[in-house]
Amino acid sequence: MTRSQVIIGRLLVLGLGLLFWQFAAGDLVPGLRLVDPFFISSPSRIAVDLQKGFADGILLKDVGITLFESFAGLFIGLITGVAAGLAFGMWRPLELIAEPFMSAFNALPRPAIAPLTVLWLGIGLASKVLLAWSLVFFLVFYNTYLGVKTVDQDIINAMRVMRASRAQMIRIVVFPSVFSWIFAALRLSVSYALIGAIIGEFVGATAGIGYQLIAAEGLLQTDRVYSALILVGIIAVLLTTLAKMLENHILKWRPPVSV
Repeated sequence: MTRSQVIIGRLLVLGLGLLFWQFAAGDLVPGLRLVDPFFISSPSRIAVDLQKGFADGILLKDVGITLFESFAGLFIGLITGVAAGLAFGMWRPLELIAEPFMSAFNALPRPAIAPLTVLWLGIGLASKVLLAWSLVFFLVFYNTYLGVKTVDQDIINAMRVMRASRAQMIRIVVFPSVFSWIFAALRLSVSYALIGAIIGEFVGATAGIGYQLIAAEGLLQTDRVYSALILVGIIAVLLTTLAKMLENHILKWRPPVSV
C-alpha cells in the first residue's frame, strides 16, 4: 500500500469509530442512544471538555508536568539501560552473578512499588521519574544485552587479533551492532515512560494527567476522565512517531525489510 492509502485508511477507521461512538452515546441522533453517555461520554462532549480544560490552562499545565516526568525517566533510563546492557553483555562474571537479581527486580509490579517511591521521594517529580525510569531501564537493558550477544563472534575475534582495546571494540563493533536493538526499545520506551509517570501520579501527586484522572473519577466527571485518556493516547502516538522518525533517520543505512 502507498503512504497516502495508509493515511486514508487510518482516517477512515478513526472517523467511523468516532461516528459510532457519537451515535452510541445518543449525541448523533436525538432520542436514540445505545449507552448512557455518563458511562462512555462522546467525542463532542470530550472536545468541549478539552477546549475548556486548555482554555483555563489546567490541562496544559498537567500535560507539561507529565511530559517532563516521562522525558526525564526516558532519558535516564536510556543511558543507564544501555550502559548496564553493555556491561552485562561484555563482562561474563557480572552476567553470571547479577542476572537473577535483574530478573527479580524487573518482575516487581510497578503499581505495587509506586507507594514506596512516594514514601522514599515524596509526591513531587522525583517519585514519578523513578517509576518511569524503572520501566524504561529494563526494556533498554534487555534489548542492549541481547544485541551484544548477537554480535558476530568472528568480527570480535578479528578485532582481538588486531589488538583492539575494549573501548575500541565497543565503539567500532559492539555499539553499531546494537543500535537497531536500542531503537527498537526506544519505540516502546516512550510509551512505557508515560505509563510509569502516570502510575506515580495515581498514587500521590498534585498535578499531572494521572492526577486529573483520579480527581475526575472521584468527582464522577466522565467527560474529563475520557479527555485525559484521549490526551494520553495522542501523546503516546506522537512520541512513538517521533521515535520512529529518529530511528529511520539515524539508521537510514539499514536495508528495508520486504516480505
